[in-house]
Amino acid sequence: MTAAYLPAAAARPGLRPGARPRHAGELILVVNANSSGVRRQPELASRFAFMLRSEGASVELRVTDSAAELAAVAADPERRLVLVGGDGTVHGLANLPELGAEIALLPVGGANNIARSLGLPVDLAAAARLAVRGRARMLDAIEACSATRRVVVVEGVSIGLHAFARARYGGLNSTDVRAAVGAGIAAVARFHPVHMALQLDGEAELAALGQLFAANLPFYGPRLAVAPDADPSDGLMDVVALHTRGRLDTVAALTALRRGRDSRAVARRRAHRVRVAAAGSPVIADTLELGSGTLDLTILPGALRIVAPGR
Repeated sequence: MTAAYLPAAAARPGLRPGARPRHAGELILVVNANSSGVRRQPELASRFAFMLRSEGASVELRVTDSAAELAAVAADPERRLVLVGGDGTVHGLANLPELGAEIALLPVGGANNIARSLGLPVDLAAAARLAVRGRARMLDAIEACSATRRVVVVEGVSIGLHAFARARYGGLNSTDVRAAVGAGIAAVARFHPVHMALQLDGEAELAALGQLFAANLPFYGPRLAVAPDADPSDGLMDVVALHTRGRLDTVAALTALRRGRDSRAVARRRAHRVRVAAAGSPVIADTLELGSGTLDLTILPGALRIVAPGR
């Protein structure tokens, strides 16, 4: 879905960490009409409403297909939004101009990186139970600023081969396998390592990399285990660099990440702030292309309140 990319959530009204809204049993069930899971199973809205009511909640149903419609229900700090959708639904919510409500997620997307990273139940009945009875966690986000745009990032930022492939991807959502394969093949065929100037908390370096991720969550992209140890409440982003020399070893390193392994090419660091200037690569923030050029990344502590199991 398309979102209005506006200043970060740090100044948004909210409750103290872990607090429940006064009307915790009154939920707004928000169904993203563009989610891959909802498009496959349009009856999900009524099924989830029944599950939530079975847990004793009062449920108001809203179906949205734009950021404006989502914004209309997201500003109230005393309501809990239960989102039916995938990662893109949360991306859009994080970038609303005003977000007061806390969020619970019923994950029906194609990748579900956010749900998997936070340990949300795969079983939908269990997810509905958590949405009613669970407590919200304060989670960080990343503010990404390019020369022309500013966006709040939930999963991470990509520069390099993955970004080239994502920029060529033309599918409606993350489940279009044919579009993903075509974009990947085209990106690999034209790829060469990207020269980058990096600053991590003021420490500068120059490098030619096959891929750079700045991750907020353990999973990103097509279920890549980019930063398995990432903690979205530690005030740091995980910077993952693939020091590869060509297309084949870059593909091999990304394949290893997908399988939860590190190749020798992987270097990992953590930082509060990152500045990167990349020559010729697109910059992808979550799934949004920010163009190319210099990018400033800053952690936004406690930008989101999402119901999730405690750590």
